[in-house]
Amino acid sequence: MKSFRFWSVAAAVLLLMPAAVRAQSICFWTDDADVVPVRIYVDREYIGDVTAAFSNQPLLDTEGTLSVDTTPARHELTAVDKYGRVYKGWQGYINAREGEVHYLRIRGRQFREVNHEDYGYVFLDWAPLFIYAPRPYYHFSVEDLSPLEDSGLLAGMAVTAVGATAAMGVAAARNWGLEDSRFPYFALGLGTEYFSTLGLWRNVAQMKARFGGKGGISLLADAGVSVLPYYSYTGYGRTYRNFHSEFTWSVGASLDYGGLSFGVRYKPAFNDFSETFLTARVAYDWWITGHFGLNFHGGFGVGGFGAQGMMDYYDFPFGFGFLVRL
Repeated sequence: MKSFRFWSVAAAVLLLMPAAVRAQSICFWTDDADVVPVRIYVDREYIGDVTAAFSNQPLLDTEGTLSVDTTPARHELTAVDKYGRVYKGWQGYINAREGEVHYLRIRGRQFREVNHEDYGYVFLDWAPLFIYAPRPYYHFSVEDLSPLEDSGLLAGMAVTAVGATAAMGVAAARNWGLEDSRFPYFALGLGTEYFSTLGLWRNVAQMKARFGGKGGISLLADAGVSVLPYYSYTGYGRTYRNFHSEFTWSVGASLDYGGLSFGVRYKPAFNDFSETFLTARVAYDWWITGHFGLNFHGGFGVGGFGAQGMMDYYDFPFGFGFLVRL
């Protein structure tokens, strides 16, 4: 009887072992809170969401991750963030191996805009267009142009800024006492500028206080409204966009020689959806009359969205406006 029980248990274990071997675990997780929830599809079947972000790799079945069991075979993977962007940071498949737990980190910078018609199994019953989640709509893959991932351009910008500041500093100091009928002055006006990477328009009232003679320094400030597309949805041959606007402002200073100036501008962010930037600015003020002038400027720097977004992207703003000398 004991022998019969032993062989019965042994047979049951042997029968269950293949099932245990076949079930391989995959843990999907992300380190970017801005993209959650992330919808996960395995073999084009929706299986659930990643709902939290982690600074380090979490354990299997941790709340906020998506842990699933699958067979040891090749499986197609698709991840879509709350904005409808598809994840491109992996090969798009996994070869699950027996006896292993596969941890797949989803990096926030690797989501891309796609034509939703190419992912019909994702968007067939889900329309992220109706999720109100303000964010920038990028006109090209700026994720590949990030100071955190490519510091070479940042070093070049820093060297250029230091060199231009030194040159303008010498010019301003040497010509400070040289009289010029245009300076000093205090002026108010209106201006508009475009941040080419962030896709952001800023329309502002601007102030400039110019000190010195032909050489001098200026204090700058502006305030107004920033506008950006917060969602773009492409499907059925049409592109839909909505827009988000916020109060904006910035402060800065420049070294001047005549109407030419080189300086810096800074804007902090106080919520997750407002812009933040630190840029170098080259500007020229053309005084058409004694009290009316046009302003043209361009520059380079870094910026992004949210309090932690300063170093997310490189940007190259440019714009124009007018000033009225008081």
